[in-house]
Amino acid sequence: MNRPAPEMQAVLERLAAQRAGLPDRYTLPYPQARKQLLREREPWLADGPACPTSERMVRTEARTLYLRAYQPAGADGNRLLVYFHGGGWCVGSVVTHDNIVRRLAVGLRCEAWSVEYSLAPESPWPEGLLDCTAAVRLAAMERPQAHLVLAGDSAGANLALDVALRLRNDRVRALQALLLFYGVYTAAVAGRSMALYADGRYGLSRRAHERYLEAYCGVARAAGTPPPFALDEDTRLEGLPPIRLTVAELDILRDQSHALAEKLRRAKQPVELEEVPGVVHGFLSYGRDLPQAGEAIEAACAWLLRLPSDKFAQPSSLPTHDLR
Repeated sequence: MNRPAPEMQAVLERLAAQRAGLPDRYTLPYPQARKQLLREREPWLADGPACPTSERMVRTEARTLYLRAYQPAGADGNRLLVYFHGGGWCVGSVVTHDNIVRRLAVGLRCEAWSVEYSLAPESPWPEGLLDCTAAVRLAAMERPQAHLVLAGDSAGANLALDVALRLRNDRVRALQALLLFYGVYTAAVAGRSMALYADGRYGLSRRAHERYLEAYCGVARAAGTPPPFALDEDTRLEGLPPIRLTVAELDILRDQSHALAEKLRRAKQPVELEEVPGVVHGFLSYGRDLPQAGEAIEAACAWLLRLPSDKFAQPSSLPTHDLR
């Protein structure tokens, strides 16, 4: 298609009207960018289905971690979703992604936790990743018989996959599946989709993405210990649970998901990829006016509910010491 679907174009025009007269969020200092993102997202948050929520404060070794728990009616107590929001590891929050998690919790008919992890550049890698890992360890400790599902969008998809890799290295099989939406799987900023949409006409530009990468990885790079990414040549992907990748066509990150799917297939890992035509990076946030958002979440939920859980998952048995 290589151009926005009509519904996506209408959303882009509405977003442009909302942003008229405001500075470019991708160039603002991060504290200001976080506030502006929340203002931009507020008109869209009411589209999530009704779902009771509760708040929790969890103490890890390093800090207190905030979780928002979603408990849809008739939830299956044998499954728990843990969600990590997007925003380039630097912006975004439990609030800005509330409607996405509501849709997933209702679609999967299970409790969901949305994690308020530490943000860069104030807390660069690996701080946010350690927070996300702590949340999953807590889920395993509190729900030892539940099948755990990790999910995330953009930088949150990167975190979900990195948590799964860390837990795989603990030699346990507690995870049933991963639902990853338009994620970041390499620090490289090359490739066809990166070149096609680099100018940011559909939202995320290459320049903004590079700025996020520097905020998240820069300290570690300067120390000579750059963070590993799934598409790095020496990162092995064997031993992961089934993964579903949802890709936006008009996205600089599109090709990363395709490359990840191919690497997973070479590793003989179960993977499914869906590319949604005519939509841009972050499209899940606009479900009220964008039917493709709801359809993509429904398709991801349907895929997971078809999985033979007894084949791919065992009751959670992650180590419960050292939550961080």
